This record gives sequence, structure tokens and C-alpha cells, in this order.
Amino acid sequence: MSKILFIVQLPPPVHGASLMNKLVIGRACQIPTNKCITVKLNFAKSLSDLQRFKPRKLIRTIAVAFEIIWKIIKYKPDTIYFSMVPIGFVLIRDSFYLMLCKALSPKSKIIIHLHRPGMLQFYSKKPFLYRYYNFIFKGCEIIHLTPRLAKLELSPLHLTKSHITVVPNSIIKTPDYTKQEKDWNSILFLSNFLKHKGYAELVVAFAELHKKYSRLTLTLAGAFPSENDKQRLIEKIELYGLNESIDVVGAVYNSKRFELYSKAGIFVLPSKLEYFPLVILEAMSERCAVVCSGKENLQETFTDGKHLLFLNNTEPTEIARTIESLILSPQLAQKIANEGYKRFTEIQEESLSKIDKLFTSP
Repeated sequence: MSKILFIVQLPPPVHGASLMNKLVIGRACQIPTNKCITVKLNFAKSLSDLQRFKPRKLIRTIAVAFEIIWKIIKYKPDTIYFSMVPIGFVLIRDSFYLMLCKALSPKSKIIIHLHRPGMLQFYSKKPFLYRYYNFIFKGCEIIHLTPRLAKLELSPLHLTKSHITVVPNSIIKTPDYTKQEKDWNSILFLSNFLKHKGYAELVVAFAELHKKYSRLTLTLAGAFPSENDKQRLIEKIELYGLNESIDVVGAVYNSKRFELYSKAGIFVLPSKLEYFPLVILEAMSERCAVVCSGKENLQETFTDGKHLLFLNNTEPTEIARTIESLILSPQLAQKIANEGYKRFTEIQEESLSKIDKLFTSP
């Protein structure tokens, strides 16, 4: 029996890292020889609570430290899987947790999973961090999202006695959803309604497109940080007179997500900050033609014009132009939808295989 301690963020709130951690734990638990133990790094109660300091988070930080100590002493894990945030003030907290794991369980295999970029910008401004990362990462297996990010962010550190692995994101496909008839006039945005996700720019782009293509509809789905954010979006839609053509459905989970994907012909994510969003894979899994930003992080994984269409920028005119290229060429939209689906299956197979190997005894 192999005992695995997971120190991770889990839903809620729902975001890419928490969903990926949920998938990883689920895969590890499916292996009969594994015993999985979890310490939840859930400091935020809601989407609006993320990246904000609150006194209760400090109390929770201390409580998590004692939980880690207790579970390591009680279970003596063979493997410790840590979903670590290696930048900002959170680095102090997570470094402390990592040092606890090393001190209390020196023989354990320690896996650090990085779910986002940002290390290069962080440590390049603080030269002492080169040595610090070498110290804390020593002897660990480090997982990053893409070969590009691993090379860009980890290679300059010249880590010693550390092993670097690339594991692409993968998704949990809900099996019990109702398949919808594909509507190529239907555009979908599905993400948390954070300003950098570009939903406001998409509404402006859609308003321009709707003047020429009146049959187009847009569904905006996801969790709002606050009711005020939702109300401002609704008022913007009303200002353009698009109440009948734009549907704001709010947060959707599990089967409802895939019902929306299965109906939509085009999926759009014009985010100003993306590295490997799970929603792109979810959309591809339901044969949507994907339009998204983040070319600098995703171009090694997806081919522009084949698996998806990359936005050159996130301005409304560029969003509208790119969507219109799919409207004007149904053959292109269908081709991208099919090729995107094939690429999704390849990525999903690669990711799940690598995850399983992490927790399978040699």
C-alpha cells in the first residue's frame, strides 16, 4: 500500500487549479494500491475572496500547518503531492509548508505541481531567489504545464537534484449530460467573470457582429465575483439592446457545462492573461470551434488555423474579425472543431497517462 498525502486547493471556489487537483486526486484514488490523504489549501470561500488578505486566512494558515504535521506523523506518507504557489507573499506560506514536509518526512517522494506561470518575472527582479528556489526545490519532482514554461521558468534556476516533468492540463468529463443539437450561430463564453477574462470586450464585439448577422446568439456563463459585477454586465447588454440575443446564465457546473458546450458552435475566450485554460479543452471535447488569446503560451500545444484560432490581441475589433472568419467559412469552423477534438483527445491521453505514472509504484 502506497500512502499519498495531497496538499492542494479543491473546489469551491472553482478555478483551473482546483479542478486539476480534483482530477489528480481522483486518478490516484483509482489505483487500488494507493491510500490517499488530503489537506485542503482552501483559504478563499468565494471567487471574490481570492488574492485578498483577511485575518481568518492567517488563522487558517496556522491550522493547515498543524494539519500537515499531524497527518505526516499519523500516516507516514510515501509520496507528498503539493499544489504550490511559488510567487508573491504566498511563496512564504507555501515554502514553510514544503519545509515542514521535508523535515518531518525526509524519505517521501515530493511532487510540486505548478499550475500557472509567473516565476520568471518574480525571481528576475530578486536575484537572491535563484538560490532560494534551489534550496526549497532540492530533491523534488516539479511539474509544469508546458515545455515552454518549463524551459522559460525552471531552466534558468539551474536546479540541482530536482526532476522536471511536463504534464498538460486535462479535464473531468461529466458522463451524464444531455447532448444538444449543435448550433453554429451560437457563441459561448464560459469562465469566471473576472475583468481580465475579456467578457466585456466580447460583448462589444458581439454587438458589432449582430448588426450584420442577426441570427447570432451569445451565452455568457460563469461565476461572478459579486452581484454588482453581474448587474453592470446586464446593464451593458441592455445599453446595446441585445437582451434577446445575449443570455447571462451565471455559474454552471458538471453536466450543465457540457450541455452548453455541446450546443455552441463557437467558443470564445478573449482573456488578457491565459496559460492553459481548462475551458479550451472542455470546448474542444464537444467539438466547438475555439477562438482564444494566449498564443505565446499555447502555440506549442495548438496550431493556429488548425486546432483553434488565436486572437492577435483582445480588442473588440480583433475579436469580431476572428469570429466573423468562422461565420463566413462554415468549412473552416467545422475543420477547426474536428481537429480541435482530435488534439483534445491526444492531450487528455498524454496527461492522464503521466498523472497515473506519478502515483504508480515502480
